[in-house]
Amino acid sequence: MPTITFEGRHCAGLRDPGKLIAKDLGFDYVDRIMLAQIAKKVGSTVEAVAMRKLKKPTLVDKFAKGVNQILNNSNTVGVGGDPYFGPGIENIMAKDFHELDETIIRNPEDVDYSRMIESTKEVVKDISDLGKVLIISRGASAILKDKKNTLRIFFVASEQDRINRVKKMHNLDSDQDALDLIKHADHAQNEYYMKAFGLEFEDLSIYHAVLNTSNLTPEECSKVVFSLIEEKLTI
Repeated sequence: MPTITFEGRHCAGLRDPGKLIAKDLGFDYVDRIMLAQIAKKVGSTVEAVAMRKLKKPTLVDKFAKGVNQILNNSNTVGVGGDPYFGPGIENIMAKDFHELDETIIRNPEDVDYSRMIESTKEVVKDISDLGKVLIISRGASAILKDKKNTLRIFFVASEQDRINRVKKMHNLDSDQDALDLIKHADHAQNEYYMKAFGLEFEDLSIYHAVLNTSNLTPEECSKVVFSLIEEKLTI
């Protein structure tokens, strides 16, 4: 299935163009929250899955069902038994990078890095096989760097633009508070990439393009991505 992955630093401005492109293409938009929800549902009990059949399935349900089927058809243990999808995995997968860094510093025992990494890899690979998706961050570009029919885009922004966005997103008053949060996020992101993939986060060799959201609006970013989609993807 065709897949688009966006990667970048916290508040580098990749989400707005991502939502525009996913909507225009009819792709499913998948971010860290949805990845965590999918992992949680994959790790649910058989009884809970059966109960959900009585409700109208959501996008998360659709992906969780597909991942479960993949697990059941593979050599892994399957629903509720795969060690990467046990209770609580959604809590760590849902953390933004600045939250993850603070947890590592204050309560390192709460972070099972290997479990988070393997859960993320498994979910990303499986949902990429299941449908047309645009995946935001969490190393999806590195996870799918060798997958055909995948477009990988890296986003950057000036430090001041990131500070301004962080202040707005997190209701912070000072530039210094925003900069401290950015440093936490960048540090955790660097650690994640090195531990998960053995890569420097800003190794741009795996991407098809780099877009600067300090110089391009979300609409302009979308136009550039659409031109690349025409060349690189089969939809």
